[in-house]
Amino acid sequence: MTYSIVAIDRRSKLVGVATVSGSVAVGSRVPWARHGVGAVATQAYTNPALGPRILGLMASGLGPREALRKALEEDRGREMRQVAVIDARSGEGAVFSGSSIPREFGQYIGRDCACIANMVASSGIAVEMCRAFEEAMSGGRSFIESLLIAISVGHALGGDVRGDRSAAMIVCGSTPFGELYDRVVDVRVDLSTDPIKDLRRVLEALGKLYKL
Repeated sequence: MTYSIVAIDRRSKLVGVATVSGSVAVGSRVPWARHGVGAVATQAYTNPALGPRILGLMASGLGPREALRKALEEDRGREMRQVAVIDARSGEGAVFSGSSIPREFGQYIGRDCACIANMVASSGIAVEMCRAFEEAMSGGRSFIESLLIAISVGHALGGDVRGDRSAAMIVCGSTPFGELYDRVVDVRVDLSTDPIKDLRRVLEALGKLYKL
């Protein structure tokens, strides 16, 4: 039903998540991030509580794999979940795809990124998204642009089999407002015939696309 990337930028110390879905308002439940801690995408038959729960466990000192394992232990519906986690400090990723999530599905941990996808046109979407992100970052693209490139590749490969309808991006970093507000980017497209195009349009209007 959804495909997502969680990632970090070692240069700028940013952490972020971008997600696209055939459902509406994907940004209300799938993406979670916290500066200096990490990012989470929680999808399939989504349990949105997993996002803040995993980030809380990581903030307390657990690594992403252990935080993911512990959070899922507390979730009786875990076999219906698909989750990706990235550690803002180490770049270590962790993924989980339950036995009851929609097919086709895929998961992949790359360099400073992790991608997951379910009910998509190709199980290889997760791999190609990570590769696209890595290539964009190594080529000098901004973090935000690299996240956009990753989800654009997922869309080009067929995306959600129902058709992509919503998208969101959250990027967290150091802000003038301290730890109580760390969002550098928080953009959602809740219902669209081309949500990635509309997400890019909003980011460009905000002036965030090429500055970060």
